[in-house]
Amino acid sequence: MIKDTEPVRCPDVDLVVIDRDRTRIALTVDDWNATILLACVSEDPKNWSDLAGVWGRYRIGPGALEVEDLDFDVIDFESAISQLSNERAWLVIDLRSKRVCAGKVNDPMERDGCYAMDNMDMDTDEDTDDGTPYRTELRIPVHLPPWWEFHTHVELSMIGQPRREAMKVFRPQRDVLWGPELSKGLAERMLASFAEDEKLSDLLSNLSSDFSDPDTIVAKDDETANRLRELRNELHEKTVAVHRDWLMTPRSDLDGRMPRECLHGGRNWIDLVIEGQKWQASSEATMTPIPDSMANDPNVPMGRSEICLYFDLCRELIKSGWIYLSLRGDNPLSIDPKSFAVHLAEVQQSWMKLPFEEGPSPSSIIQAERQRLPRVLDAEHIGDCDCPICEIMKIGSFGPSFVGIDGHHLELDNEFAFSLDETREEWEENQCRYGELSDSMSENWLLDEHDDTSEDSDETGEKDEFGSVWKSTFVAQGGIPGDSKGHIEISFLLADMISTLKHVGLQNDVDQLNQAFREYRGAGQYELAVATEQFQQVLEQVAQRHSDLVSRSADLQQRLDELARRMTEFDSEDDSY
Repeated sequence: MIKDTEPVRCPDVDLVVIDRDRTRIALTVDDWNATILLACVSEDPKNWSDLAGVWGRYRIGPGALEVEDLDFDVIDFESAISQLSNERAWLVIDLRSKRVCAGKVNDPMERDGCYAMDNMDMDTDEDTDDGTPYRTELRIPVHLPPWWEFHTHVELSMIGQPRREAMKVFRPQRDVLWGPELSKGLAERMLASFAEDEKLSDLLSNLSSDFSDPDTIVAKDDETANRLRELRNELHEKTVAVHRDWLMTPRSDLDGRMPRECLHGGRNWIDLVIEGQKWQASSEATMTPIPDSMANDPNVPMGRSEICLYFDLCRELIKSGWIYLSLRGDNPLSIDPKSFAVHLAEVQQSWMKLPFEEGPSPSSIIQAERQRLPRVLDAEHIGDCDCPICEIMKIGSFGPSFVGIDGHHLELDNEFAFSLDETREEWEENQCRYGELSDSMSENWLLDEHDDTSEDSDETGEKDEFGSVWKSTFVAQGGIPGDSKGHIEISFLLADMISTLKHVGLQNDVDQLNQAFREYRGAGQYELAVATEQFQQVLEQVAQRHSDLVSRSADLQQRLDELARRMTEFDSEDDSY
């Protein structure tokens, strides 16, 4: 077992799995299956059933179809340990104590990484050009939960010893954070803000029901528009205050923790596990969800998507709350707190079921994350636009496309309370780093503003004859690895030209280029020459109408000729057989 290095042969491993009520042992297990079993620990299994349930998520190459195929024997703990030896490689997975131990002669192991494996045991009739057996490298992602202990190169005596640190399994308390206490807590804080600030009622009455959106500010004159923007900013500050107070106030039903503390504590681990499944999908392995019993466990930490959606939900509830208050007069004492909380709870139920950013609902997104599956972008969800890159994404030329929520909007208020950083120290360090990066970018921008030389000029300001003719794209001659037909290469270059045409509103030329590219992509072996010539003619016609596209059109036509020659040579080689 190795990590991110050249594939090699590894010795067989003696495996022991300790469950709550029994111990299993399998001797001389091959490196493939031993690594797959270690990867299964990434899912934080509580028992043998969990371990068996996640085997399919990591099973790859010549690995056993089921963990039971490894012929584990069920014996008592002492008998199992007595069969291990410090002279042989061994691996012990203790599901009770959440600990992994590996022997002194084991190959190097790490708790986080992708273990590179080769296909030396796989049946294949394929050979390389020099006649040697064809070898592919597969990788098995391993990302142990932070509360699992991981000990390598240890003596057998380590197995019977207690954990070195107390087990601190994170508990997110979803029943409080997502339950009735959320709407109740926000309602109480908004009513308090409404009662304390006499201007709040007037502020709300001067804003529309869509006051949280700056694009909705419409006024007859600039002075009124500026005043409305000031009111909106004031209300945003009150929104931030309510949201921050909810997240940063310790609660007895959270054992003295703040709601914010319940959001964090396992996000990085969840992110890594899901990222590992992206590798599986990109390797054409089947993505398998974890068993329902594990996915529905309320004590599993929240991932990035759930944390981000929680932020969005809080902001949606606060926005709805301001509207609710603005429609019920200027006397906060006349508003029933329970009715207000019920209203917010109803808003929450509705919001969780509605499409999020024209995609799946928040409930669906969270469920997929709790199953630890990456979200694959369906072709129908790729926008209908004029971008040739998007068009070939729809037909899968790039492989699976994944979509997620990065959480950048959680940082826009410059508040630690909302940040994805787990600790204030991490947040402060990142703030300093972002500040330095911003200063550096501003300095470079100022230098560019005073630099009269173009990107295609050399240090003297003279035109660089070797400079690229492309404005926003660089694709080296020879193409992109894995892009045998050149469609990906062409899509990037064509997108560069189309962006220039769209900037000046020349839609007819955009449509002609896209249509020519579609016909080129769909051409068979015997139609390719004609499709190439027709594509080049459209490129030439566009260049004749737009002088700033002449060099780019010429370069793309040249690349089409090169691709045609390459495909002709490839077909000739096939015919020779």
